[in-house]
Amino acid sequence: MKKLQSKILSKWVLPLVAAGVLGLASAPSAHGVPTLSISDGLGHTLTLTQPGGFTYTGTLGNFSLNITSGIANSDALLTGLNFTITGTGQLTILLSNTGFGTLPGSINSQISGQTSGISAFATFADAGNRLFGTSKLLSSGGPFRSVFSGNGSAIFSAPGPFSLTEKIVVVQSVFGTTSFGTTVKDPVVVAPVGPAVTVPDAGATALLLGLALLGIGLARRKLIAL
Repeated sequence: MKKLQSKILSKWVLPLVAAGVLGLASAPSAHGVPTLSISDGLGHTLTLTQPGGFTYTGTLGNFSLNITSGIANSDALLTGLNFTITGTGQLTILLSNTGFGTLPGSINSQISGQTSGISAFATFADAGNRLFGTSKLLSSGGPFRSVFSGNGSAIFSAPGPFSLTEKIVVVQSVFGTTSFGTTVKDPVVVAPVGPAVTVPDAGATALLLGLALLGIGLARRKLIAL
């Protein structure tokens, strides 16, 4: 009887267990770790990777930063962020994560706040699942001045895995403060925040390039003044 049980175990149970282990090993990976990258265009960079959310108070170049994660929601695709930026110059902020699967509707992006300079935002998807990948523009907004609010939505039909990246550019030609909050939401839980917006890539590139050139001009004036 024991020999019979041993044969059954070796013939059926063990292969099934092995198949289960292999199935787990080959299952699609979950989302990566949300990563936040901030640069001022003058060689100063800050990279934060915090699975539980972002919290940072400190300086970067000519800026003082206060960063906290927004309230965690089950509908958030990217971690919501709250920023307060004080100083002079240009900041480029990138928030990205990988491993997203097929989404049945539009991806909704929102930003609101106030600025003493100029700010703009764009949201990208990347079918290559690259961190900070920007191969497909989903939505963009700005340039914003003073009190602002912007939103956009777009459909991305790639089966996954793919990455999502949110990009915010802030330019302050004089010493001042910009504060804002951002969200990128799951269309399954939340209705679209506005009409679907499809913006050609050239539009977002020109907008962000214009802000970058403005920042470069500012940096040159500062160097000449020195």
